[in-house]
Amino acid sequence: MASAISNADHCLARRGRIYAWARWMVAAWLCLLTGSAWAQAAKPSEYDVKAAYLLNFGKFMRFAGPGQAGSGTFNICILGRDLLGRSMDQIAANETVDGRPVHVQRLGDATQGRSCQVVYISPFEAPRLREDLAILEGSNALTVGDTPDFLERGGMIQFVLQADHVRFSVNLNAVDRTHIVLSSELLRVAVSVEGKPNRGGAR
Repeated sequence: MASAISNADHCLARRGRIYAWARWMVAAWLCLLTGSAWAQAAKPSEYDVKAAYLLNFGKFMRFAGPGQAGSGTFNICILGRDLLGRSMDQIAANETVDGRPVHVQRLGDATQGRSCQVVYISPFEAPRLREDLAILEGSNALTVGDTPDFLERGGMIQFVLQADHVRFSVNLNAVDRTHIVLSSELLRVAVSVEGKPNRGGAR
C-alpha cells in the first residue's frame, strides 16, 4: 500500500512539473521584459500559455525517419488569423530546438505549412479545417489546434480548457502516419491520448 501511494505521489509530482512548462516559460519571458515584481503579479493569458506550449511541443518531439530533421531553422507556423500575436514571437525569441534556431511564420495557406515542423491552425480556419489537414498530411508537420473536433478531423494535438487552465489531448493515430515521435513524458500529461505509439513506442 505504501509503495502504491509513493508511486502515485511520484506520478503526480512529475505531472505537475511538466504542466509547469508553459507557465514557467511565460513567467521567465515576463520577467525579462518588465522586471520580476510585475511578472509575479501578472497572470499569463490563454494565448501566452498556448504559445509556450507550441514551443515546448517542439522540444518533446523527434523525427524517426527522413524528412525535416537536420540543419536549418525549426519553424513554428500559424495558419489563419493569428490570435497568438506577439506572445509567440517573444516566447520563441532566441530559442532553439535540437540546436536549430526557432523561427515563427504566419501562413496564408496550408500548402506553405508543409515545410514547418509545428503548425498551429487558428480556430478561424474551422470552415477549411478538413482541407487544411488534408494538404498537410504526409508533411511531417505536427498539427495543433483548438477547434472542438480537431482530433476527430485528423489533427494531432488539440488544446482544451479545464478549470481555466490550458491542457491538451493527443491523436496518436494521426501522429503515427508521419515520422514524428512524441516523448512519452508529453503523452503522460495529456488529458487524453487516442491510439498507441508505433515504431517501438514513444521515447
